Amino acid sequence: MPAAGARTFRSSPAFLVRALDMGEADRRLSFFTREAGVLVTVAKSAWRSRKRFGGTLQRYVLLDIVWTESPGKMSVLESAAVLESFWELVEEWGRVRHADYLLEIASELFPQPGAKPRVFDILRNGIRSLAGGEDPQGAARKADAGLLAVGGWGPDLSGCRKCGRGESRSFRFLPSEGGILCDSCPPAGGQPLSLGAVKTWRALQSGKGASQGRLRIPKMITEELRMVMPKYIEYCLGKPVRSLGGM
Repeated sequence: MPAAGARTFRSSPAFLVRALDMGEADRRLSFFTREAGVLVTVAKSAWRSRKRFGGTLQRYVLLDIVWTESPGKMSVLESAAVLESFWELVEEWGRVRHADYLLEIASELFPQPGAKPRVFDILRNGIRSLAGGEDPQGAARKADAGLLAVGGWGPDLSGCRKCGRGESRSFRFLPSEGGILCDSCPPAGGQPLSLGAVKTWRALQSGKGASQGRLRIPKMITEELRMVMPKYIEYCLGKPVRSLGGM
């Protein structure tokens, strides 16, 4: 065991989520990492020392970071190296906005410390798909479904929450019900969803083919899911998602 007060070195693949200046030289950096989940560090002399970080501390880049932890102190970023760049997505504003969305919801849905390998893989695959030219809405919906399922928030889509009917021309999705309702069952309201949209969400939630990008979502169904899934995530969080503004 390390001595009391001793520094512990750790490392992980990571995405930079946000950065804030601290004084004239330091920066406060928040990452989503595979081995520690959300990680807040201070990068000492980040503005002055080109040798330590160079131009690596950028968003939309998969990093390999090393940091130190000391009891009662903020973690200190020691080094960062680029593992993979996704700069292709910055060529289109819609892809940038959706990349920001994925970074935000991963961090907000899973703020607890600790390793998050499944969440990190979903985040990485989503950003990789955006950079590779996949439809931004489709890539985001795949990530939505995967993150909700991993976190245990995945809704019950097997059938109507009241009568159990599994096949209907259309359903309604109510966040407060945690699933779908047929048109004849109370309560009223909710966002309409076609049977095709429900089946697509089921497939996305099961993970079959979605993580490898094999499932292609028709644009009409993508639009239906766009009206439901981000709002359900906001319901689970209990607050708006900032990156959705104007999306």
